[in-house]
Amino acid sequence: MSKKSNKTSNKKLLLIAIITLAAIAIFGFVFYKILGGAGKKVEIEDSIVLDAEYKNTDGQPIDISKKEDPVSFLADLTAKKKNFVVYVSLPVCNSDQARKFREYVLEFQHKNKITFYNLTSDYTKEAGIYDTVKFFPSVLIYKEGKIVSFLRYDSDEDLEYYKSYDGFSKWLKKHVEF
Repeated sequence: MSKKSNKTSNKKLLLIAIITLAAIAIFGFVFYKILGGAGKKVEIEDSIVLDAEYKNTDGQPIDISKKEDPVSFLADLTAKKKNFVVYVSLPVCNSDQARKFREYVLEFQHKNKITFYNLTSDYTKEAGIYDTVKFFPSVLIYKEGKIVSFLRYDSDEDLEYYKSYDGFSKWLKKHVEF
């Protein structure tokens, strides 16, 4: 009788362990989703409208990296809940792909008479961007002061948007109303 009792106890302990592990896994998954998951993929449902000051311009970028305090400048824009675009580059990256992508971004600004901010990746940690975007170059779209979408340099999914003017234009027009 003690062997049967022992087997029953072992089965109960095993069942309790399985239920506990399942509960922990479910709780972990829910917690992971609430915190945004790996890479904090951020997407928007509708396109945004840039603030008027960025439209109908000469299409020249504003280099905030050259301002006295680029981090405070960006913080001020986000505090004012502005809708704007930032092109973030590596300060010393001269690869053909990065150079061509920069040309597509500049061409887009010029053709569409809009202004983007330019920032080098030197300031991304201080500005709180690096928590979301870790690979550069990238283009970030801000809506009401928050990053709502960005190009992922490390993503096969976004690769087509880096390879041509039309690719970049397609991505941006999907997210920003012109």
